[in-house]
Amino acid sequence: MAKQTFTTGQVLTAAQMTSLQQTAMGGGSATAKTASYVLVAGDAGTTVAMNAAGATTITVNTGLFAAGDTVLIQNLGAGTCTITAGTATVNTAGSLALVQYESGILYFTATGAAIFNDYVQAGGGGGSSGLTLISKVSISASTSTNIDNVFSATYENYRIIGNLGTNNCDAELQLRVGGANTTTNYITQRISGTTTTAAASNNASASAWMFGEIDSTKSIQVHDITGPFLTQRTSMIGSYGFSSNALRTYYQAQTDNTSFTGFNLTFSAACTGTIAIYGYAIT
Repeated sequence: MAKQTFTTGQVLTAAQMTSLQQTAMGGGSATAKTASYVLVAGDAGTTVAMNAAGATTITVNTGLFAAGDTVLIQNLGAGTCTITAGTATVNTAGSLALVQYESGILYFTATGAAIFNDYVQAGGGGGSSGLTLISKVSISASTSTNIDNVFSATYENYRIIGNLGTNNCDAELQLRVGGANTTTNYITQRISGTTTTAAASNNASASAWMFGEIDSTKSIQVHDITGPFLTQRTSMIGSYGFSSNALRTYYQAQTDNTSFTGFNLTFSAACTGTIAIYGYAIT
């Protein structure tokens, strides 16, 4: 039952009493969401149930809730739902990123401050350590895909695993912020066997990172990205096989002082497969 003010002598209906009982037992009336959502005052004492295939956010602002208010948040969809501090402060000892079937409760200690108590974490214990699935994206016969809202303050480091290659194609990665690609200041150094070839090394003229030279029989590739959400240089190292049966590794940097929130992949031919993004910390 949403928070409300009762008056002296007011008679509650059976439905109101049932809703109050559900709230007292940690439930409350549920509102279904299928897209990123900003909490409103009426969400106090209720359950917000996110159900989306892609990554979403639930934003917490100040001036809406009083000390002692709670909001239960569930994620029913395949896309990761991240609790995001808007103008309010949100602290947690666990993770603010909820993968499918995870849930947690926001407990407000003041009108502009809340603690998020996560109930179950698939990563085995929380957001700032371990490895937690942020999002898994399916790609079907596509030459380009945008993956937004996967980088946040919850993690400084990410692992991207690409399982692609139904069609031989090269792939490039551009970091995104505010729904737009960043197209300059990429630096790449390639290592192939015993030969090192510098591509746009020591300059900022490249427009994208190399993500992979994808071959239908050697399609798994692993990339680690450091600090994409921080305002500092972002780097990525990745390894994968390619058509001449060799292992190829790239070390890459992005020199913009930008807090990136996602990335774009562009393929030289239509590709089908999956991209999984995990968050982890170095401590």
